[in-house]
Amino acid sequence: MAARQLYDVVANPNQTSEYSQIDNPGFARRKDQGGTFVVGSPRQGYTLNLSKTRIGLSESVSWEMRKYDKYREIEKRMSGLGESTAQRIELDLTHLFTFGLQSSDTYTNMDGESVSVTTGDAVRIFSNSHTITGSSTNVDNLNGTTAFSRTGLEAAERLFDNMVNMNDVKVIPQPDTIITGNDPAMKNIVSEFNRSIGAPDTAERADNVYKGRYKHIVLPYLATTNLGAATSTGRYYWMLADLKHKDAILEFSEMPTFTMGSPSNGGEDFDTEDVKAKSSASYAYGILDYKWIIGSSATSV
Repeated sequence: MAARQLYDVVANPNQTSEYSQIDNPGFARRKDQGGTFVVGSPRQGYTLNLSKTRIGLSESVSWEMRKYDKYREIEKRMSGLGESTAQRIELDLTHLFTFGLQSSDTYTNMDGESVSVTTGDAVRIFSNSHTITGSSTNVDNLNGTTAFSRTGLEAAERLFDNMVNMNDVKVIPQPDTIITGNDPAMKNIVSEFNRSIGAPDTAERADNVYKGRYKHIVLPYLATTNLGAATSTGRYYWMLADLKHKDAILEFSEMPTFTMGSPSNGGEDFDTEDVKAKSSASYAYGILDYKWIIGSSATSV
C-alpha cells in the first residue's frame, strides 16, 4: 500500500479520537548568571477529530466448486476478496490528496458519503491561504498548476522555505520525497531527475543537482474518480513532502482481516451448502497539519 507511507499508522480500539497540534516553545533565550530560565511559549494549533467506519466484502464458494476441485478458481476468488479491502483503503488514503488538489473542500466517495479534504484549520489540504492561530499570516502549500521540472521543484522548495509555525516563526522542513501517480511520463521524468548524471531538462547537460536527493512514491490511484475509475484528471499531479514530519493519521481498530467460513462458525449455508468468506477492516484517516507537503495540480509534463 503506497499511500500508507504518507500516514502515521496508529492502532486505536475507540470509535472516535482527537488529535491536537502544538508547536515547539520557540528559540532558547539568554540566561544570565543567577537569573531564571525564560519560560517557553508553545502555541496551541488546530485539532483533528476522527471517526472510524467499517468496510467489507463477501464471496461464496459453492459445493460444486469444492467437490470438483475447482481450486484455481477458488484461489483467485479468495485472493481477490482479500485484496479488495486493502485496495479500498489505498483508494481512500490516496483520494484525500487527489481531491485535495481540486476545487472543493469535500468529495463524495463510492458509498455516497461526503468526505472532507481539509486539514485542522478547515482549509483544503493544498491552498494558498492556510491559517495559523498566532497571527493573521496566510501560509501557502499549493504550487499552482506548475508542471514537474527543475523550475517546479524549486518553486515547491521555496514554498517549504517560507513555512512558519503557529507563532509566525520560520520552521525548517526537510523535503525528502516526490509523490506522483502512475502515468509513465511522470514516473520517467522523476526517474531522470533522480538518476541522471547530467541535468535532464537542459541541452548542455550541466550537472544534475537533484541526483539522488529525493525518494519517489507512486500512488496508483491518484488519477481516479471517486468510484476508482481511471481518469485523465490527476494524471500529472505531483507533490513534494517531508515524510519525517508528516502529519497525516491512519487509525485502525480492525486491521484488514480475511475470514473463511466453515460449519463450525456458521459460515456454511444449510440450504445451498455454499461456504462464505469475507474481508473487512475498520479505520479512520485525516490530515492534521499541512506544513509537511506541497502539491501541484499540473495538467501536463
